Amino acid sequence: MTIHDYACIGSRVTILPRVTIGYGAVVASGAVVTKDVAPYAVVGGVPAKFIRERSHDLRYKLGYAKKFQ
Repeated sequence: MTIHDYACIGSRVTILPRVTIGYGAVVASGAVVTKDVAPYAVVGGVPAKFIRERSHDLRYKLGYAKKFQ
């Protein structure tokens, strides 16, 4: 099993051996992943099926906003 960067895996997901989760892919909660997931794909269900394409603009920032100035 290989999970690439920026992938989001929901709770109670089952991923079978030798399956690759692509860069920035999202696997919905409770899904059973039996095949490779393409980059930026959103999948869900039993077995997991393609739902839609995710935005390719992944710019995450770590940090926090100041509450008081």
